Amino acid sequence: MDVTIERVNDFDGYNWLPLLAKSSQEGFQLVERMLRNRREESFQEDGEAMFVALSTTNQVLACGGYMKQSGQALTGRIRHVYVLPEARSHGIGTALLEKIMSEAFLTYDRLVLYSEQADPFYQGLGFQLVSGEKITHTLDKTAFADSNR
Repeated sequence: MDVTIERVNDFDGYNWLPLLAKSSQEGFQLVERMLRNRREESFQEDGEAMFVALSTTNQVLACGGYMKQSGQALTGRIRHVYVLPEARSHGIGTALLEKIMSEAFLTYDRLVLYSEQADPFYQGLGFQLVSGEKITHTLDKTAFADSNR
């Protein structure tokens, strides 16, 4: 499946409805929360970005981003990662996360995220399972750099 991963500069420039509908059907509120909060969490500040994976027809197949972890200057938080069910198992989520991680590690020394559903996916990308307040996975910059040599 051919995709293009691009930075979101204007949330209103994309058709989010398929992602919103599918994620809600699956019981995930992250896309709805991201769109509702896009004025406060614009992902346009230093140390944050939102990305989409687009099909050749510009359909949004996946989204995800990163921002500063509250109270931790050198830690970034992966946010709002979702891949349409029909786009899963085609490497789209992996390509999206690799883009997010490579850019986030230009600013942060450590990345964290919270996911109850995708543990094998995140561990496959090098994240370690941890337990903490709204944190389930962590990845240090050195481990990421070592795995990409």
